[in-house]
Order: sequence, then structure tokens, then C-alpha cells
Amino acid sequence: MIRELLIILVILFFPTLVQADPPRGLLPDAIAELQYKMLVDINPHDIDARNKLGMALLRENKLQEAENQFAEVLRQAPRDFDAHDGMGLVKIKQRDFPAALSWIQKAISLSETDTMARFHLGLVYEYSGRFREAEIAYNQALAVNDRNMRIAIRLNHTPEGLNRKIIKDTLQNFKMMHSHAIFRDSTKGKEAGHVP
Repeated sequence: MIRELLIILVILFFPTLVQADPPRGLLPDAIAELQYKMLVDINPHDIDARNKLGMALLRENKLQEAENQFAEVLRQAPRDFDAHDGMGLVKIKQRDFPAALSWIQKAISLSETDTMARFHLGLVYEYSGRFREAEIAYNQALAVNDRNMRIAIRLNHTPEGLNRKIIKDTLQNFKMMHSHAIFRDSTKGKEAGHVP
């Protein structure tokens, strides 16, 4: 009870500290979860808060709760990009790669300029043993990210280079791990990779 009271006081008196916007949040996911639950309780139609709650729950491995939040967003806004991508991430963690592929492909169709959805597509392919498609998806994520950065610079916006580093590092690790492997489709018996 005292802990919850302290959290509420922090939220009320120091709102700038409570910017738990994943992945750059200043607070642990448990506090972000509490913050977003409060926002959703206040306004059940706050899709942004509900998506962020789903992501906090996902990072805490509360997969069913995360899935429920994304499902509620999709009930309210069937074409919400973030909810489709979030459902794909839930399905990756549940090792349901066909469902993850479907959700992430839908997310990409809703926002073809999103770098991380293509990165998530690469993860699905890699974890399901479809290495050739994984490499293509990672390279597409880099290309989309680079195009987005060029546009941001032209518009005098500050580009975010973090996505590029994440994707480039993943692609490099992917190539090192699978350089000895013969690229073949998962339907030919290649074992699926590890899901973090």
C-alpha cells in the first residue's frame, strides 16, 4: 500500500520523471505498467496508453495480459499499426511464428515506412529458420531506416540513429551465426532459432 502511494505521489508531483515511453523510459516497466493502467482506467478509449501498457506487459513477459491489451486496441481501432506490431511481438515470444508473421505483415501493410516492423519480420523469419528471408528483411529494415533518416534531415528534424545501430548489429550477428549454414526454407527441416 505504501509503495503504491509513493508511486502515485511521484506521478502526480514529478510528471517529467514518469515518461515511461518504451524503449526510452526513465522508469522500470513495473512502474510504467502501473502508470499506463491508471491512464487506461481513467480513459478506456486511450489507445496510445493501452498500446504502451501492452508493450510494458510484453517486456515483463506478461504475454496474455499484453495480448489482451493489444486485442482491445484492435477492437476499438482495427487498423492500429502499433497493436498489430505488438501482437506480432507477443506471438514471437509465444513461439507461434505463423501467427507472428501474419500480424507483422499486416503491421507493415499499415505503415510501410516503419523500420522496426521490418526488423521484427526479420526476427520471425530467423527464429523460424527461414534465414534467407530474415537477411532480406533485416536489409529492408536498414534501407527503410536510412530513407527515413534522409527525409528527417531534409525536413530539419533530428533523425534517430538508434534503430540503425540495433538493426545493423543484429544483421552482423545474424551473418556471423549463420554464415556456415546453408540457407534453406524452414519447411525443409531447418530447426528454429532461439527466441529471447
